[in-house]
Amino acid sequence: MKNYLIIHQRKLESQKNLEDYRNRIMKKYRKNKIIKTLKKMKPNLNKYILNLKIDGIIKKYPEDFIVEEITKESIVLEYGKELKETFKDVSKWNGTFIHFTLEKINWNTMDAIRELAKRTNSKRKNFGFAGTKDKFAITTQRVGCFGIKPETLEKIKDSIKDLKIKDIQKTNIGIRMGDLWGNRFTIRIRLNDGNKYNENNKNNNNENNKNNNKNNNKENIKSLKTLKNIKLDYVLNYYGIQRFGSFRPITHVVGKFIYNRDFESAFYTYCGTPLMEKGKAFEARSLIDEGYFKESLKTYPKRLYYEIKIIRKYLKTGSFKESFKILPPQLKSMFVNAYQSYLFNEMINKRYKYGFEAQQGDILLDGIPTGALLGSNSYSELAEGIQGEIEREIIERENIDLKAFKIEDFGNFPGTRRKLITKVYDFECHANNREIILKFKLEKGCYATAVLREFIPEVH
Repeated sequence: MKNYLIIHQRKLESQKNLEDYRNRIMKKYRKNKIIKTLKKMKPNLNKYILNLKIDGIIKKYPEDFIVEEITKESIVLEYGKELKETFKDVSKWNGTFIHFTLEKINWNTMDAIRELAKRTNSKRKNFGFAGTKDKFAITTQRVGCFGIKPETLEKIKDSIKDLKIKDIQKTNIGIRMGDLWGNRFTIRIRLNDGNKYNENNKNNNNENNKNNNKNNNKENIKSLKTLKNIKLDYVLNYYGIQRFGSFRPITHVVGKFIYNRDFESAFYTYCGTPLMEKGKAFEARSLIDEGYFKESLKTYPKRLYYEIKIIRKYLKTGSFKESFKILPPQLKSMFVNAYQSYLFNEMINKRYKYGFEAQQGDILLDGIPTGALLGSNSYSELAEGIQGEIEREIIERENIDLKAFKIEDFGNFPGTRRKLITKVYDFECHANNREIILKFKLEKGCYATAVLREFIPEVH
């Protein structure tokens, strides 16, 4: 009997050792796959039109980056301005929808909507908006809500720090994603010391100062003089770095894993895989990588709200795929949309050497060549000629089955055509030896970073 127990115990230990070994191998394989994919799919915004390389920074303060939404009716939602007379109540209100202008300072759109839903004792899904806006900025946008009384909004309109509700309007229609013309931007680039040029420097006898600043000043003065008469009619219509993650550029990689139905790798990339994090965020993501999900929840910073929701959903269901379904529709789609955006940026990079004048085989929109935002409906929408070759080359290189963009029980991503370059409207540039102020308008779906990157090397 004793010998039997010993043999049985050793058998159990062997099975456990084998299972631990398999888990270590799988963990190592998964980590290597994620890291390899991240390295291969670094954000690919590497072509320019102006490429001035001015030494400056943006977003030192939220007021350095102002985004004002322009409605479909071409109304600019000007920051600090009341437009109650513009947004009048409908004559016969059926009691369903309300629209209002939301002014935000240092809030991203999803967090703001979540806070409004909490304050109105409503649900996030009862709110709609036309487009997301930058977080570290001053922004305005029109928001719609369902089943909320006007007096409820009136009570909270000035009660949330750095959020303001105004221009409340009774209406019978909702607001959906894309229900806008575009945005007006006012952006301040604060020049670093090397850019600042003072005439007194000519008489400065400090040799060290002269040696340190001479070359920088020479180049920067040349750049600043160039700005006086600069015109910028078009820019490369890249999807900006925000699409992929300014701090953690992993969104498109998660999207590729989801497209490949590899929800396990998608989960570990999004909830684990620390990159630039420090402190509790680094510790929490590291615990996920090691498989300690419950322990990670004790450490995860509350600001990482959606990662926490996904982890809890996995612990409840045991399904990586189901865990992503807990996200709001816009966020759930964000990952695959980012992968589509990455592929589109690749098309811009390959088309760059051929130029962006219309060529035979191009599919034009407003006279401008377009590229395919690849999706389940793209088979019938691919271009011919040079652009067609580019699109088919990327499909082959990435081993893409376009029909696979219809992801079972997750979402359909049909794709579309998008301009390879985009028009910059009402462009103004005002420069001195301290700062550059840019003012311009862009159509919906276009990124201000596409303009900014032409002036300063790294934009976040």
